[in-house]
This record gives sequence, C-alpha cells and structure tokens, in this order.
Amino acid sequence: MTTSARTLPQLFETSADRYADAVMMLEKRGDRYESTTYAAMRVLVRRFAAGLMSLGLEKGDRVALISEGRNAWVMAELGILYCGAINVPVSVKIDELDGLKFRLLHAGVRMAIVSQGQVAKIRAIRNDLPDLTLTIVLDRVGQSDTDELSEADVLRRGDEWLRDRPGELDTRWQSIAETDYANICYTSGTTA
Repeated sequence: MTTSARTLPQLFETSADRYADAVMMLEKRGDRYESTTYAAMRVLVRRFAAGLMSLGLEKGDRVALISEGRNAWVMAELGILYCGAINVPVSVKIDELDGLKFRLLHAGVRMAIVSQGQVAKIRAIRNDLPDLTLTIVLDRVGQSDTDELSEADVLRRGDEWLRDRPGELDTRWQSIAETDYANICYTSGTTA
C-alpha cells in the first residue's frame, strides 16, 4: 500500500479539499470578525507562493517571517513552504536589534516577510545582512525602500506567474520530501 508524502503543503491541500467551504480562520477587522475558508486560503497561499517564486525564491532558501498573528501570517508561512523554502519565524517581541540580526545572519535569510509594525527593525539592520535581498511587507506602506514590496505586489506577481507558467507551482510543492527542512526556530535556549 502506498501513501502520499506527508508534507505540510500536502496536509494543507488535503484539508482544503476536505473542508473547502469550512471556516479556517477568523480575523477581527474593526468591530467584527471576518472568516476565511480553507478554499479561500488555498487561493491566497498559491498566489503568494507563485509570487515568491517569481521573485526567485528557490527550494531550500530561508525566509524570515516577523509579524503579529493574523491570516496573512498563515498565508505567508504556507507560501514559503509551497516554494520548498524554509520558514524562519521570529517573535515580534524581539526588540534587541543584535538578537534579531544574530538570528537572521545565522539562518542566512534571503527574504524577510514582515508586518508594517516590524519593518523598521529590518530597515535598521538590513545593511548588516548580506544574504537579505528583499523585504515583503504584509501591509500597505506609504514610504517603502527600493528593496521592499507589499503583499499586494507579491500577489499580483503571483497571478501573472500562475497565468504564464501553469503547473510550475504544483511541480515545486509536490517535489518537497518529508525529509526537507520546513522551519528554523530560535528559542531562548538556542540563542542564550
């Protein structure tokens, strides 16, 4: 009996097939909660992952994810994983720039995905991060630097990639093995 690989993208695809119309997440916007179904999240994840691929994200690349918990965080993490890249989540509570710089340097992050509330931290240390080529901001930012894109920019690029290169995203995420790395997690014990 053969079983399919149990990778995080495969597990999410299975859940999205099984529970397509079920609410996956609720997010408070203003004074009310808005729901996102599994099917809607899958569309966002695929668009975001394709956008990351259009920006040159390769299997095994490392991407920092620094954002408050929200739907876009989940979309970004799954998008990273669909590319076969490695997520490097960093707590928003890390305010010491030396501690943040240590983690991102040690992990060799190529991209950083951040919320608007966290982008100033990356801007302050980016010149000390030789591998960092791009910062993606999960919000609209009035003033952005030349090496920054918004979530909307990445999603737009993803739409173009999916249209122009049908099947490449599926080929990429289906090439991921159970033994491929998914996450590099720094805890207080590992960074002392």
